[in-house]
Amino acid sequence: MVASGVLKNGFTLVELLIAMTIMLTMLVLSGTAYQLYTDTWRRDLSRIDEAFQQFHYSDLLLDAMQAILPLSVSDKGLNAYYFLGREEGFTAVTYAPIYNIGYPAVIRVFREQNEIGSYRLVYEEASLQHTVLKDADQELPFSYRQIIADNLSDLSFSYYGWENLDVRVASQDEFNAQVSAAPRWYSEFDSLNRHLHPEQIKIAFGDFVLQFTIPDRSRVNALYAEENPA
Repeated sequence: MVASGVLKNGFTLVELLIAMTIMLTMLVLSGTAYQLYTDTWRRDLSRIDEAFQQFHYSDLLLDAMQAILPLSVSDKGLNAYYFLGREEGFTAVTYAPIYNIGYPAVIRVFREQNEIGSYRLVYEEASLQHTVLKDADQELPFSYRQIIADNLSDLSFSYYGWENLDVRVASQDEFNAQVSAAPRWYSEFDSLNRHLHPEQIKIAFGDFVLQFTIPDRSRVNALYAEENPA
């Protein structure tokens, strides 16, 4: 006599627990991977945004420097140019500032040491929208500040121009052949003392050099002085 039985399909409790453990492990791993991906994406997006902002401000800074205006002001009763250049930075007037667009402004572009000992390139702006710049020692409200670049190992400024106004005039005198002077690069350029504006400005950081020309208004100011004697 042959015994007969019924075959039942199903999972044991152990198999069910193993399956649930595998499923939970996969959910935890996928959630962790998604979180890591999201964090990485946010960091990359932040770096992209930061790099874009630095590029944007660098482009605006270049526009501001190329629009530097050799403005004549009063210095102890005498006319002089408003420009002061040092090895660590310069102060000048531009008609294309970064912030208060549409009005001239006095800008300061200089290096500043950061927390780790390297340099940052800093831009500061004092708008002349409601201010008339007349005197060389006039106090101005520098209301805007922007770090253009940071963590620079080397940053320096230099200026190309004549030693002073007398040397330039003497070099252009066709009857004074003994004068053989020419403009050259200086690590400082004080227009109040030289009575001239620099012809070029150069900013060097690392292997990169930013150099631009400043328009020459000395002839315009000379004509103004002849027509309006003190």
